[in-house]
Amino acid sequence: MNIPANFIKESTKLLSRIRHPRTTLPVLTHVLATLDASGITLAITDLDRWLETRMDLPAGPTASESFLVPPDAMKAMTRADKGSEIKVICRGPRKHRELRLTMTCGGIPVESTHPTLDASEFSECPSVEGDETTLPARTMESLTVIAGCASNDVTRYVLNGVLFTPEDGGRLIATNGRMLGSTPAVVPPIPFILPNQTVEVLAHPAFTGSDVQVRIWKVEEAEWISISSGNHHLVSKCIEGNFPNYRQVIPAYTPDLATFSSDNRAAVIKWLRGLPDTQHGVHLSWEKKGHLTLTQSTESDGTSVLRVPVEIEGKPPVIAFHPRYLAEGLEIGSTLCLVDELSPGICRNPNGRFCVIMPMRVTIDTAKAVQSAAA
Repeated sequence: MNIPANFIKESTKLLSRIRHPRTTLPVLTHVLATLDASGITLAITDLDRWLETRMDLPAGPTASESFLVPPDAMKAMTRADKGSEIKVICRGPRKHRELRLTMTCGGIPVESTHPTLDASEFSECPSVEGDETTLPARTMESLTVIAGCASNDVTRYVLNGVLFTPEDGGRLIATNGRMLGSTPAVVPPIPFILPNQTVEVLAHPAFTGSDVQVRIWKVEEAEWISISSGNHHLVSKCIEGNFPNYRQVIPAYTPDLATFSSDNRAAVIKWLRGLPDTQHGVHLSWEKKGHLTLTQSTESDGTSVLRVPVEIEGKPPVIAFHPRYLAEGLEIGSTLCLVDELSPGICRNPNGRFCVIMPMRVTIDTAKAVQSAAA
């Protein structure tokens, strides 16, 4: 069989989003290749997720044929010249099969042989039934924006993903307990929590570039979701548990506003992401002329200061936020809404997205640094 090298290269970029080579089960480190009369499908799984991508090819075998591609063979095939074809021969008895690859690398013909396992040992794709819902590409794009607010703390399992809820006309919610992101979106009628690892797969252009078809199915207390986009198909287990009541952390009244221009917002986000990853907060102080001073003071790295013009309404308080959380919030919304130095702030976007950020305590030493910087 001949497989286009470009298909292997593009498929690897997508399939690598599931870290299957790290599994302790040898068979799951392989890629399942299936040939049929109309094309080839490559699939991987880590048991909680199944991801496959397909390419239509000239007429293949009448009966479907499958074989496993070991990690070293996949790595070898990605080195083939762009636009070339890789000849693959699978031979030997089932228990002692091997792949023989013939391809062109740098214009030079190369051959290699790789032992492989029996394809019948590979896990089957979970079957997901139920009604199908079409989600627009905008929902997948919004998912990648909100995903940064989800928790990575394994002890808070139910927060290690994004909630899809039909409430309030449909929303996506993610939180780590210190910040909460939300955006309006077209979602299925059944609420579910999508794990972070699955969200990472869906951030690939294969799923963000067009509408997707979704099915949700509950089997033996486990909830599964199927997401299809063109020739790409993902099946994932959802997170079981009750997502916390996100409404109770959203301030009902935020009279003081600070709006960033697109250029200034980008500069602030870049500066925040470049700060040392410590627990020292960034303090925000305001000038009547419409300027914001951001200050971080640490024992080891000294004091970092950034001044930017903003449009101010009301009298925003001196307040402190974790730099990473503030950066995530400004990615979501350009208007920072505040009440006082102890209440959460909200970064709002005109399209309905928002991010709630819990404040940090303003220390005396840093408060003096803020005053000194402003002077």
